Amino acid sequence: MVGEHDDIRIAGSRREAVLLLHGLTGVPNELHVLGGAIAADGYPVHIPLLPGRGTVPRDMDRLSWEDWMEAAVDAYDALALDHDAVIVGGLSAGGTMALDLALRRPVRALLLYAAAISVSHRFAYLAPYGWRVIRRWPSPGARRRNDQNDQRVRPDEGISTYDPVPIRAVAELVGGMRRVRPRLDSITAPALVLHAAADPYVPAASGREIARRLGGPVELGILPGDGHAITAGPDREVVAARTRAFLARLGAGTTGGPRASS
Repeated sequence: MVGEHDDIRIAGSRREAVLLLHGLTGVPNELHVLGGAIAADGYPVHIPLLPGRGTVPRDMDRLSWEDWMEAAVDAYDALALDHDAVIVGGLSAGGTMALDLALRRPVRALLLYAAAISVSHRFAYLAPYGWRVIRRWPSPGARRRNDQNDQRVRPDEGISTYDPVPIRAVAELVGGMRRVRPRLDSITAPALVLHAAADPYVPAASGREIARRLGGPVELGILPGDGHAITAGPDREVVAARTRAFLARLGAGTTGGPRASS
């Protein structure tokens, strides 16, 4: 049985592999439903535990964006050694990393779930200047999790994130967004972009901007609701089904039609 903090590796027979990257302070388990659905179609899947996660929040204080990206590039390169191509996806900050990876490696396609090139909380943009003074901040989701009337935030999937949030991690995400955002038009890989309409942390405008500015063919889907971790929330089966359909069209060479929102 796979633990919530373990790397997830699922074997497959296809010559194209899939690398999935979890969120800012999350763990691979938040992508395990999606990974299993993709693997059901024969794709080998790897969901690595990124540096500093799954331990204690202070471990994030010594890590930079480049430390995270080094781990992502290493995971990509390992898959590329044994496969003809690698499809890269990610949730939230993992989606930002997937975009950055596409700037560094010839990814076959991108799977972007609530990918962040902007965030809703203005305080986040001060993090690069203040993280050495303020090391932790209560998660913006804490109030929602404590609301007994809201059962939508996370299903009972054994998924954990750091709370309070390490501010250094937020600062590094802001730096990553600033690196990626001006260069979106140079990314030409086909992409699936899925985002919740009322995402409270990464606005749907982030997904729409990514879809509008990427240099390759894009399929955009705006899901109803206010979830952020859409690969682990109530819409996870919808997300998995839309991903499988996108990959089927990719394999058939029929991606790249009109950019749609639904």
